[in-house]
Amino acid sequence: MKETIHNWLTEQMRITGMLGCGIRCPDRRTFIRSASAQFTPVAMEHACRCLADTFQVISSNRFPVQLVRWVYENYLVYGFMRDDGLCLALLTRRHEATLQNADIETIVAEFHSLAI
Repeated sequence: MKETIHNWLTEQMRITGMLGCGIRCPDRRTFIRSASAQFTPVAMEHACRCLADTFQVISSNRFPVQLVRWVYENYLVYGFMRDDGLCLALLTRRHEATLQNADIETIVAEFHSLAI
């Protein structure tokens, strides 16, 4: 499983506009990739944990949500939750958004079909 996640995250970092990505597992293991010195593995891990916590709160209130987007001054953080509890975080620039909606849809579809 670990190798599958690492390989898939590494592939995602090749997408133009991707600054960082990570997967948080239900057992709290977190796998991170970052292309920016500004977003250290510790910062990306924190973002993944916060996303997983957010999805837990949303779920406990019975909101049927699988996608969230946090908008910051210069960055966008996308979060996706699978039914099995895997949480994906994507980090991209806000103003020079080279990561297109079609890219995000492809990443999410691959994430949902990823055999882990």
